[in-house]
Amino acid sequence: MTKWSLSSDFSLIHNPSSVWSYGSKPTGYHVTGTLSLFTHLDPEPNDYGEIVAWFGRDTIWYTHWLGVYYNTKPTDFILKEPNTSTVAFTANGVAMHPGDDGRFSVVRFTAPKDGNYVLDTTFTHIHSCARHSGVYIIYNNLMTLWEIDLAGPKDSRSFKTTDKGIAVRANEPIDFIVGVGLDNVFYCDMTLARVDIHLLENQAEAPVIAGSIGFILGVIISAILFHIFFQYRENKQNININQSDMRLSTKCSYELKMISPIDLFLILIMKNRVKNYSLIGNRSLCDLLIY
Repeated sequence: MTKWSLSSDFSLIHNPSSVWSYGSKPTGYHVTGTLSLFTHLDPEPNDYGEIVAWFGRDTIWYTHWLGVYYNTKPTDFILKEPNTSTVAFTANGVAMHPGDDGRFSVVRFTAPKDGNYVLDTTFTHIHSCARHSGVYIIYNNLMTLWEIDLAGPKDSRSFKTTDKGIAVRANEPIDFIVGVGLDNVFYCDMTLARVDIHLLENQAEAPVIAGSIGFILGVIISAILFHIFFQYRENKQNININQSDMRLSTKCSYELKMISPIDLFLILIMKNRVKNYSLIGNRSLCDLLIY
């Protein structure tokens, strides 16, 4: 079973790195907005260099706040800000913070192959002054899989797909997003993001196989129906012809009964005198009467 973990896979060097990307989306466009990648990784500049963060070109520590943060230590760690607030990082924990202008902090997972992916996530407020933060999971820049508002310190919410996961095609993204919450205030929104994803093996091929079988069965059933239709049509035509012949025979029989022997004799003489004999040579007496 193939698995990915945001914290275990966190890159201190590359962005994007493997299936993960760190960046932001513009204010008001957490669903359809274009992802802007963060450009540089900076350690905390004071006494907490164990905490690092990916920022965009316009951001450094304690300015716009927009970034993805990471505890490099394998133990829990408390960061004390220049003010009186604290941020409680778990061991090797990844946290996200929106910008002071309303931009969203985004961690993107890009599916490496077609398949069914199981998502298991938990988002937790780790700012001691936390108020409201908005959390979103967006599939392929089109569909909101989950959204929730975190309220107050240590508030924590989880989301998990069913055991069957969700169908995702290769190179389609799933965005895990943190933004300002219902209070529309950006500060004190540091949110821990635990994101674990695994790919269900042998699931991607199943729809293809089922689709092929369905196509073949459809062709077979269509052929059978066409055969039945044409057989029915042919039988119906034969029935119509037989009924026509029966009506003609009945008419001829009736008319023959009404013909006198002398008239019948004259008809036979006329038949022998017809020049285009090939047209009526095979006709019966009834045909000649109708003709």
